[in-house]
Amino acid sequence: MDVMFFGGLMRAVQGLAAAAPTLIVGLFIAALLRYYLGTSGTHRLFGGDSLRSLPQSWLVGMLLPVCSIGVIPIIREMRRMGVRPGAITAFALSAPLFNPLSLLYGLTLSRPYVIVGFALASLAVVTILGISWDRTTKWRTSEAAMDPGVIGLQRLWQSMLFMGRELCGATGGLTLLALLGLFVLGFVLPHGALQSAVEQLNPWAPLTMAAVSVPIYATPMLTMSQLGMMFAHGNSPGAAFCLLLLGTGVNLATLWWIATNYGTRSTVIWFSVLLIVVLGLAYAVNRPLIPPGVEPAGHTHAFDIYTNPLHAGASVTIESFVRKLSELVAVMDRIGLSVLFVLLLVGLTNRYLMGSESERLDAVPPSQPELAETGWNRRVSPSTVGITCLGGLVAFSVVGCYAFYPRPSEVLEEMRLARVELLSGAASRDYERVLRWIPIQEEWSRKLEVGYAMRRFELRPYQKMQTYLLRKKLELLEHATEHAAEASKELASPNPRDSRIDLEQELSEIDQFRHEISQCAQRISRTYK
Repeated sequence: MDVMFFGGLMRAVQGLAAAAPTLIVGLFIAALLRYYLGTSGTHRLFGGDSLRSLPQSWLVGMLLPVCSIGVIPIIREMRRMGVRPGAITAFALSAPLFNPLSLLYGLTLSRPYVIVGFALASLAVVTILGISWDRTTKWRTSEAAMDPGVIGLQRLWQSMLFMGRELCGATGGLTLLALLGLFVLGFVLPHGALQSAVEQLNPWAPLTMAAVSVPIYATPMLTMSQLGMMFAHGNSPGAAFCLLLLGTGVNLATLWWIATNYGTRSTVIWFSVLLIVVLGLAYAVNRPLIPPGVEPAGHTHAFDIYTNPLHAGASVTIESFVRKLSELVAVMDRIGLSVLFVLLLVGLTNRYLMGSESERLDAVPPSQPELAETGWNRRVSPSTVGITCLGGLVAFSVVGCYAFYPRPSEVLEEMRLARVELLSGAASRDYERVLRWIPIQEEWSRKLEVGYAMRRFELRPYQKMQTYLLRKKLELLEHATEHAAEASKELASPNPRDSRIDLEQELSEIDQFRHEISQCAQRISRTYK
């Protein structure tokens, strides 16, 4: 029970750390809608009541770097301002699926037509779902509220207070509900339980993935990496599509919020149509999108992140829990958690120290004609604010892409440092160290491809082949390391079986892959300079 509980808790904390950056972005966008765009500006941004609201909401969602948790404060604000339910669901499903960072990453993981096809299929899903939901759901019109007039530092401070209050209010509660799905999966599913459940020849693979995906919370970048692993291992493309639409686009909090605001009947209709459309498209693309020339590997580690991170029978202490958690949570995720903690303190202080005086922030703010247009206070139309925000979003996406995918020289240096840790661990038979640095090295190899293509506007087949060979050798090293670790534990057990030959064979393969990885790294350094 301790392995099940601490494993589930570890997955939930890991999910919160991964969601922190996009949740902050979602809170910021919600504050912009409330205090800067206003009701009319928000309606224009999402297409109003016209037929273009569905594709326009889908497009806006594709531009925003948020996840299925980060959209929660935004859709709460959209409903408060009376945006039609179809546009809300189009945005809520499309925003977590793709953004500029994940699209660039996805194009290196599989063939471009697959990613573009998945994007267009998501447009078809949200269009069908939005039209059917608008016809069967009643929604209230927008609340009486004037658009923002004079804005200044006071409005900026109100936005920050709003972000804090949302985090320690309904949005924070829904976030914990979404993470509950990760806890349940980590509690119920033992380590590696999903390694062979989505093979391309398994007719139940899309259905199995659909069932598992509902409680899953996944960021767009994580899903893209999993899609790449699925195509590389010859898994089911239909299962990959179910993971993308249901695992990334929906979580338990989304279903709860829809049921709370639109009723059980509307929620059942919405989710039934979503399942029917997603499963129908999944089985339709399952055969045509099978990559040519890729033999099924028989298993994949892509979904180990949704199972218990601890092996059965492992001894769990507070020290080992903290050490394992520190390995799973990256540095940037810790920074996001720190910012969330500051916002939480701001929200708690505002709610419980200011008391009823702060309740006015829960209403859509009226314009402030009493402020004079002096200094930092200026009257700005919602259209100007919207255009500025859109331009800033595009600029932020461009800067974010170049920051997330550094120059090849920087990536090669990071790969060198990771390779030293990796090969040193393999030489010293430190299996945990090897398994920890293999995914880091793989991720840097992906960033190397994207960063090079962004700056040189080309990526030669020879370059792609070298990074592919490196990842293939890393995968073989990972398998050999896992087998060696199991054989070592067996030899150390009270009643060991005759595993010495297997252990010696795996250790020999580890040494062979060490040498081959070094050779691949030398070729990569030459071809990407």
